[in-house]
Amino acid sequence: MNLKVMIAEDDVAMSQVIMDSVLEISGIEVVGVAANGIVALEVFERLLPQVVVVDIDLPGMDGLALAKEIFEINPWTYLVFCTGFPDYRAEAFELYAFDYLVKPFRMDRIKQTLGRIIKLESNKIKPIAPNESAVKNWALNQGTRIFRDTDKIVMLNLKEIIFFTKEDRKTVAYYDGGKVAVEETLALLEDKLRDQMFYRAHKGFLINLPMIREFVP
Repeated sequence: MNLKVMIAEDDVAMSQVIMDSVLEISGIEVVGVAANGIVALEVFERLLPQVVVVDIDLPGMDGLALAKEIFEINPWTYLVFCTGFPDYRAEAFELYAFDYLVKPFRMDRIKQTLGRIIKLESNKIKPIAPNESAVKNWALNQGTRIFRDTDKIVMLNLKEIIFFTKEDRKTVAYYDGGKVAVEETLALLEDKLRDQMFYRAHKGFLINLPMIREFVP
């Protein structure tokens, strides 16, 4: 499966140069290009690319604000800043930027960055194989969901989960007995568990309503 990349760059010539360089890499697919920060956010929400190559100086919404919005939607997104402003490096890395390239830079540099991302993605735990579908079906019949942590698969009964939240760049499930990091975003979990008594009480919390014991104003 190809790595989906979006480019947010208002300079048409630079956007084309970046696209041409990216497309030379095997396993890369450019799914969207936007010259405006607000449009870029709309494109990201619709296509959910794994990588966003973003400029700082964007009309409508600057690159840092755009990165914050993207992080709220999916904190696992690889953010690669390509900008002529070296002074925002610290702010970018506070948003967990994967890389920060200052223009002008050699196109080989962005290829190296994307090559590292491809390698990281290829080393992630793979989805459940088709021959393990019986285990998945059994789990669902028992009211259990399978969550993929970075190095293991965890089976949890939904009734045991107290809430989901975000810690650093990870979504974390707190359950009766501990916590575990999961791959799904809060938005995706909210959609999947809409009929399972889970409620998005806050942008950072998805709670299991039957687990509530008291309200404190």
